[in-house]
Amino acid sequence: MNNYIGGPLVILLLPLAWLFDGVARLRVLLYRLGHFKSHRPPWPTLSIGNISAGGTGKTPLLFKALDWFKVNSAEAAVLSRGYGGDEGLILRQRYPHVSLVENANRVEGMRTLSNEHQPEVLVLDDGFQHLRLQRDIDIVVVDATKPFGPTFPAGLFRESTRALRRADLVVVTRVDLVDENRRDAIQQKITQTRVGLTKLPRVETRMAATTLRQIISGDELSLESLQGVRANLAAGIGNHQSFAELCQSLGVVIDDYKRLADHHQWTSDDVLAMADAEMVLVTEKDGVKLRNIASDKFYELCVDIEFVCGAEHFEQKLFDLHLPVRASRIEPLWEGVSNVD
Repeated sequence: MNNYIGGPLVILLLPLAWLFDGVARLRVLLYRLGHFKSHRPPWPTLSIGNISAGGTGKTPLLFKALDWFKVNSAEAAVLSRGYGGDEGLILRQRYPHVSLVENANRVEGMRTLSNEHQPEVLVLDDGFQHLRLQRDIDIVVVDATKPFGPTFPAGLFRESTRALRRADLVVVTRVDLVDENRRDAIQQKITQTRVGLTKLPRVETRMAATTLRQIISGDELSLESLQGVRANLAAGIGNHQSFAELCQSLGVVIDDYKRLADHHQWTSDDVLAMADAEMVLVTEKDGVKLRNIASDKFYELCVDIEFVCGAEHFEQKLFDLHLPVRASRIEPLWEGVSNVD
């Protein structure tokens, strides 16, 4: 279940990884003891993050939270570091009603949000390690295909598994890509890590394709039309295995896969390099950056997250976050009724 960068050099890097992890733990402790200053946002605050460097399915889960807030008439805002820009572009397309502030300095971003918008709840995108901002609920996303492993520079993790002791809920994604034994082992590891703390409920999800869209025209095609189609894949994401297996599950015959770095900035040269392909499938994350340069061979495959189990626990956390807002709405109405003779 480890996720190492690989190669013989990794053995030499492990001591540095242990040092990195020790520094990360010390940093958390110093914030907890008040030696480092943290700031309290003026709204109920939810953080959705992870312990790895990315590619866990965090953004689709954030979108699922925004869907819940919309259905429940909660005015939500998102505060993001803004790295790469692609998630922000997708968010603005899907949720034009949601206030989004992107700032590497989250404290400054919070102040901008306070000055320019009036949300009822705040969602910190990728905020688990950003301890300068306090939060009410920490939801951590773990990818079932690469759940745990050493920290930088020997592995791809920002924090060790022990960091899950700070989580209020752990959501395991892409469970459809692993077997039942691995799913059980992940849950056992989470429970062992959190010994002495309240046991967290089991919450598991999968990625499901929702839309196939030609990038230039915006025309949508049925997912069934991909059955038996030969295509090249190209993506700048954190988990290439997941995208490849999703396409294969839809019947795509993969001729080639151009695996680009996460948040890759597409250029016209990238498009020209795939001129001979019959069809090029990219993720929505790539599609938003190809709008003005893609050829008519480029199609984006959009996905959403689906709960396999434990959806009620995720929704309960959102309800708990929103409860003070609901109470503040009801209180003036109740006072008005009480004042009636």
